[in-house]
Amino acid sequence: MPAPVTRRTDDFLIRRAVAGDRCKLSAMLDGLSELSLYFRFQTAVGHPPRAAVIEPLLSSSGQSWVAERNDHLVAHAMWAWVYGATGTPTAELAAIVADPYQGRGLGTRMLDLAGAHAHAAGARQLLLVVSAANDRTLRLIRRRWPTAPADRDGPLINFTIPTT
Repeated sequence: MPAPVTRRTDDFLIRRAVAGDRCKLSAMLDGLSELSLYFRFQTAVGHPPRAAVIEPLLSSSGQSWVAERNDHLVAHAMWAWVYGATGTPTAELAAIVADPYQGRGLGTRMLDLAGAHAHAAGARQLLLVVSAANDRTLRLIRRRWPTAPADRDGPLINFTIPTT
């Protein structure tokens, strides 16, 4: 398993999420647009976000990371095991970036980090579940993984990507 990560990139400090990030993560989510929240969680999260939304982000079956800028969280990424999906060890990747920081590559960097750690933990494929209305993320996936199989599940598209 890779060692804990703390790295400075641009103006962001990317590090593993810890239980002490609860309040900062809640504040970050509380400041996001309703559209960003919906695209990430596919449900209402509340203002402030309910504990049932925050806790799994900090203590999943995998690992999670945050990006900080000026002592405020601006992004979160994670991976978690998907059980019973297939016979192949699968990890779901997810990320959310504060609205003013979207489109700068931060989410991509954090997903790359989460994917590498999931692979090191034994995942052989990654699952990304994306709203069919989330054009920005769909374009990102098609650029990064143009041959990734996509399965439509109502308003969601599930992409399965082999780890490398």
